[in-house]
Amino acid sequence: PHPAWEACANILYSSFTERPKHLDPVQSYSENEYSLIANIYQPPLQYHYFKRPYELVPFAATEVPRPQFFDAKGKRLPDTADAKDVAWSDYVIRIRPGILYQPHPAFAKDVQGRYIYHDIKPGDLAGVHAIGDFKYTGTRELLASDYVHQLKRLAHPRLHSPIMQLMGEYIVGLKELAEELAKAAKGKPNDAFLDLT
Repeated sequence: PHPAWEACANILYSSFTERPKHLDPVQSYSENEYSLIANIYQPPLQYHYFKRPYELVPFAATEVPRPQFFDAKGKRLPDTADAKDVAWSDYVIRIRPGILYQPHPAFAKDVQGRYIYHDIKPGDLAGVHAIGDFKYTGTRELLASDYVHQLKRLAHPRLHSPIMQLMGEYIVGLKELAEELAKAAKGKPNDAFLDLT
């Protein structure tokens, strides 16, 4: 199925065993989805491509974070603390400056700095069938708060996340956030906005 001239090129072809169901990292859980997601979203860390055993290296982060350990009373413990003394750990991840989102109509602003397409009506979409049909696009810098927002989305009651239960055991406050969001969503329409901030 590939052109003959590509036979000697340095190209890897692959195929999907099934169509991806989600490209939302919160809801995705299969290998074929993650092969696409890995090309869309930039995680803070990644594994070094060649090193074995596996080694984490920075990707969007400035460096691989080192944990700070604390006991049950909140007292900082030395880096050499015994695991039985550690009640929780804190990781500070600094994001590399200058990473921009791909240009998209959702980021387009007018000269006053207002978003152009955030308050569109159905009639405004006449003739718009693809992202390229929008006249304006914009971008912005990736922020650490974007990663925090994505973690909070794990707890969203209308997004089924296959890893929420597991991550709730490791991210302090995630289970409580899930309970709070479930209460906030109760009795509201399925498309009602839930403010994760």
